[in-house]
Amino acid sequence: MQIDLNFNSEHLKSMAQAVRQVIGGYALGRQFHGNELHNDVADIYPQARTMYTDTIQRAMRRYCHSQYRTVDQNKSLYERV
Repeated sequence: MQIDLNFNSEHLKSMAQAVRQVIGGYALGRQFHGNELHNDVADIYPQARTMYTDTIQRAMRRYCHSQYRTVDQNKSLYERV
């Protein structure tokens, strides 16, 4: 899924920064899976392509904890709040 984030991805210095941009770019109420988040982060930060999905989710939990809620932990389903 293509996200319009209105920024230049060349200025991203870390995967965590890319995660913050992607989560912030999601519409409120939007549900997403961990793999979808990984793909969206990798689209704007290509170095993340080879990272584990859990690494991306760990950054989400650390830096975006107030911007999402867990819908189904077993299915790795989250919702932007």
